[in-house]
Formats: sequence, C-alpha cells, structure tokens
Amino acid sequence: MKASTAHIGAAAIIALAIANPARGGTLLPPGEQTFFNNDGSPLSAGCVYFYVPGTLSPKATYTDSSQTIANTNPVQLDAAGRAIIYGTGTYRQIVKATGPNAATPCSPAGAQIWDQITASTDSSATIFAGASVGTPNAITVNAPSFSGTDGQVINYISTNTNTGPATFNPSGFGAVQIVRDSSTGPQALTGGELVATNAVSLIYDATAGTFHILSPVNWPNTSGVPVGTVITTAGFTAPTNYAFAYGQAVSRTAFSALFSSLTLAQSGSISSGSPTITGVADITQLGSGMPVEALGIPAGTTITGCSGTSCTMSANATSTRTGTITYFAYGNGDGSTTFNLPDYRGRIMVARTNMGGADPGTLTSTYYGTSPTALGNPGGAQSSTLVTANLPPYTPAGSITNGAITVVPAGSSFLPNNGGSIISNSSPSGVFGGSGTLSASQATSTFSGTAQGGISSAFSRVPPSKIVNYAIRLTP
Repeated sequence: MKASTAHIGAAAIIALAIANPARGGTLLPPGEQTFFNNDGSPLSAGCVYFYVPGTLSPKATYTDSSQTIANTNPVQLDAAGRAIIYGTGTYRQIVKATGPNAATPCSPAGAQIWDQITASTDSSATIFAGASVGTPNAITVNAPSFSGTDGQVINYISTNTNTGPATFNPSGFGAVQIVRDSSTGPQALTGGELVATNAVSLIYDATAGTFHILSPVNWPNTSGVPVGTVITTAGFTAPTNYAFAYGQAVSRTAFSALFSSLTLAQSGSISSGSPTITGVADITQLGSGMPVEALGIPAGTTITGCSGTSCTMSANATSTRTGTITYFAYGNGDGSTTFNLPDYRGRIMVARTNMGGADPGTLTSTYYGTSPTALGNPGGAQSSTLVTANLPPYTPAGSITNGAITVVPAGSSFLPNNGGSIISNSSPSGVFGGSGTLSASQATSTFSGTAQGGISSAFSRVPPSKIVNYAIRLTP
C-alpha cells in the first residue's frame, strides 16, 4: 500500500484515516508521518516511543507495510520531523524533543511533549454513531456494533459542549470515562473539549477501560497559553488561535472556554419588581455599565452600581429567584448566542487597582474618569483643554493711563492767567462780576495689560508610541 502523509501536532493525537479502507498491519494513518512542535514547527530529530497501552513495555512498529523490518524504539524523526511507521493494535505513544547530544538525539531524549493513545485500523472498524443524546457530561450514542474491543473507534456529532468530566455510553455498553491525552498521560476532561456541533472521534482503551479523544483537537491549555491571554503582535494578521481584539461578537459555544474566562458567574438573588441583586459574593471586579444576564433579568440590563454584597441594575427583575447570574466585562453580544471580545483599539492596558483586594490609590476615578476597579472599564483621554482651575495663582501686570483734566469757570468769575486772587464783584469799585464756582472733568482712563494666554486649544496627552496589534487567545 502506498504510504500516506499525516501531519501530527504535538498537541494532537494521530488523525483518523477515515477515507482509507481498513487494512491489516497499518498504523493510523499508515506510512510517512510528520510531527510538529507546540509552536507549529516540525519536530526536528524528535523521538517517538511506542509502548503497550497503560505500561512502559515497548511495542514494535515497522518501516514497511508487511511489518518485516522493525523500527528502532524510540523512532528518531528526521530533520523535517518525519518517520515511516506501521503497526498493529493500540499503542501508547510518547513524543519527546531532541536531546542535548547532536550525535545521539534520543539518547537521552529531551523534554516530553505528548503522551497519548493511538491505534491501527486492523483492531477496529470505525463506527459512525450519528448525533449524541443525553446530557453534556453523560453522553449516549447509538452504536450497537461496539463490542468493547481494544482500539475500536466511534465517530459522532456532539450535541452539547461538556462542562466538566464526561462519560460515554455506546448503546447500553455502560458509562465509560472519556479522557484526553497530555504530556503527563491521560487526564479527565475539564470542560470545553467536546464542542456542540463538532464531529468527535473516540478510541476505546480496553486495558484502562476509557475512551480517548482523537478529534477534534480542542484541548484546554495544550499550548500552555490560557484562553483570554492578550498579546501584542507586530504582524499584519493574528496568530493561529488568536483574534485581534476590537470588540467583535463571537460564538459562545465555539469559544466556550473563552466565554468562561471573560465572564463572571456568581450566585445571587433577585425579586420581581426590584432592581437589586443581593447575596453577591464578590463585587471587586464589577462596575457600572456591565451587562448582566439571568433568568428573570430583562434583556439589555446592565449594572449601575455595586456596594457590599449587592448590585443595582438598570431594570427591575421580572421574577423572584436565587441562582446563577452572569456578568460580562466586555459585552454580551446578542444576549444569547454570542459575547464580545475586549475592544483595545487606541487603548493602553492598565492594571485593575484592587487586584488582591487592596486598592493602593495609584489610579483614581478623579483622573481616570471612571472606576479603575471594574474589569474592562475604559478611561482617560488623548487630549485636554485647560480651564481656570488648572492655572496657578498669578497677578496680572499692566498700567493705567489718565485722561486730561479740564477746569471751566462759571459766570464772570475767573482766575488770572498769571495766578493770584479771584476777581469778584464784591471787590472795590470799577471791578464787577457775578458770583460763580469752578467745575472740572476728566476724559475716560484706559488700562493697557500685557498679553497672556492663547486660544484654548486642546493639548495632547499621548506618550511617545508605536502602533501594534493586540490579539486575544481564543482557544486552548
């Protein structure tokens, strides 16, 4: 049989060659396989060990489809992360990085990357079980041909997204634990691995009595980067499993792990006709404007404030109940199927001031413009305009120019040009004049000040910067 090529990520188990007919003596997928590191690059000179499932007892693989020429164990990959591998039955497959010795890369090998279960097609015919039923964490399918043989594979369409450890029951066989493989071996599910509407492949490990997830590869934290992590990138496109964060709405089911990360679900009590939520255990990250959802809370309702163990809503509750209430830091999308990513366009990220409980007062609402304790709250401005209160006390400088003074005599009284006494009609004979008074006036005075200030133009508050993209981790 002609060897086929499969691309095997360090965070993914060997993919099913469903399109190929079952054939004895082949490891899924048969022939040449390529292994990748966690960063997506080929696992150059890596080491792949094969054991009996559940043990560290070596199990042979081969370089030919007739299985006459045995591989070394471990199988050493070439510089492009490739090797030709055939085998029979199920295997425990441990993948390790190349070791410190260039001459002997697998002696010793480097850090362990993956510990997983794989199988050959001769141990099982793939069973197609249709859509699952049951609950998100207790899954049932119609697979009457499942017999419990080691390595049997069941494909089905997931109706729900699991929220924690899950079991799988094919046609009354009994509830069997589903596990995911990791660098430290099989682990119980934690939630979000089996996504609603996705096609899922499980392989049965008869030795351990468990089903291992083969696909889809939706592993929590397989990259070591938690969902919701925000990075800066100088690239034109977002990295794989990331999206630029500009406030867009995304699916709650497709990105269930991220939904859990960006929302806060707490128990609380509401009363019909009242806008108050009581019994809130933790208000440290809640703030005005946050959307809030729960049965009995009208669509579009937001938080207007929180204090102690209660929060006030923008609308009255429509029923009385105690249960889970969900708070959204960045927006609740359409209110049922989507939620919003953070919008970091033109923003600099600032740490919440009450992380750890105590607020040191290093950033206050007086200057930030809103509460610096509520997750997702935007604040600050790119420019400011000065007002009088922003100016220091000062005394204006200038001078006053007096107007001319004019004196006008009244009647026939006057003053001589050369000074002297007033001439009056009461003086000796021959000098006559009526009695009168003097009046004086002054022209308007003017103040000339020194020009100060400008035209009240806004000034920049933007520090020296360079534009990058913010990207948020969407999936594990």
